[in-house]
Amino acid sequence: MPDILLELNKKVFCILIQNYNKSFTLEELTKIVSPYFDLMNNDNENLFVERENQANVLDALIFLADNGLIFLNPHTDESSIKISSKSQFNV
Repeated sequence: MPDILLELNKKVFCILIQNYNKSFTLEELTKIVSPYFDLMNNDNENLFVERENQANVLDALIFLADNGLIFLNPHTDESSIKISSKSQFNV
């Protein structure tokens, strides 16, 4: 996994840990981490940047969910931290 994607995974996970009592939609998380995408996207004229950003956040969410760190609801597109994950990490 490229370093930049690993950092995105960490960033999304930290947001969820710091807001453990809240769930976020994909769009909400994308807006929160959008300043981070300036590092990933050099072409700001790309019409598909927002969708690409959402795809990157979704990849991070799937990675975190597959590793049992977060809950990703496929029906509502919301994600939240698992209580057991919060107790394992001090962020």
